[in-house]
Amino acid sequence: MILSMAFSILALVALFVMRELPWLFLVSVFQGLGVALMEPSRAAYVIDVIPHDRRGMAYATLSFLQSLSGIVAAFAAGLIVAVLDFQWLFGVAIGLELISLVGALFYLGESLNKEAPDRRVRARLNLEQIRMSLAMLKNPPLLAVLFGVVFHQLGLGIQNPYLSVYANQVLLFLPASVSLMLGLERLGIFIGHFPSGKIVDVYGEEISFAFHIFVTSPLMIMYVFSTDFVFAGLILFSWGLTFGLDSVSRQKLIAKYRLESGAATAFGTISLVSGLISLVSPTIGGWIWTSSSPQMVFYASAAVNILGALPLFALWLHRSRKKSKD
Repeated sequence: MILSMAFSILALVALFVMRELPWLFLVSVFQGLGVALMEPSRAAYVIDVIPHDRRGMAYATLSFLQSLSGIVAAFAAGLIVAVLDFQWLFGVAIGLELISLVGALFYLGESLNKEAPDRRVRARLNLEQIRMSLAMLKNPPLLAVLFGVVFHQLGLGIQNPYLSVYANQVLLFLPASVSLMLGLERLGIFIGHFPSGKIVDVYGEEISFAFHIFVTSPLMIMYVFSTDFVFAGLILFSWGLTFGLDSVSRQKLIAKYRLESGAATAFGTISLVSGLISLVSPTIGGWIWTSSSPQMVFYASAAVNILGALPLFALWLHRSRKKSKD
């Protein structure tokens, strides 16, 4: 977590003082490292301190606070630009990151004071983590989660970059209408956090994740036939309402079926694979757009997305049968 904040501060400092394009590429690297270090650490930390039956609400609460802070930050950013200057957005952000860093140093003091392993022990731990990451292929439940995440991520990645492009170029919505439409999606995500956490805790993460995928696939197709921005916005709002089922279920599933080496290794491995999928999926969507049709982007996305529900549904059936036998 501390390294994540350090990389975020470096990125913000570079944005504050630099304007040349090569430095902006370095900023992207620092920001990516910050996210990559934070996500597995935060998810694993919840596992350490929250019992399994309450983790759904814990993850939902974190997501809710993150969304709320994003709304407040967007409002504050407008004030800062109006009163000061665009550059000072990064200066204020640096101050907030430093406050977070001090808080992390204070609360994580116990782990920081632990004696660091010597070089040979660190090398052995690194090799063990690599071995346990590959061992995921021998863990059927975690492999099912991996396939579910991969197909779902691929389906979303094919069409997500083209939502606003399709609305603007094909549906001929005005830019203001597109912004309002995307805002309704964010509103749905914001409202759906806590209900999603409760649903996952009550009904289980396997079926909740599968249900989210079953809902989003037809919504992708319905979006193609939007007649106005209100209808498109309602589709994205419904989509957003179930978004929490994805984020909460995904984290609880990885926590449940994590490898012996720990939750962070499992989170890191699945995040790596889904990150690679996120890199190539927009290119696939662009190729479908140019070689076939814009509508086919969303049809292909829905078809690939629905495949992600199958291993999760199979995992839910397996666990239900096992419980009934017990």
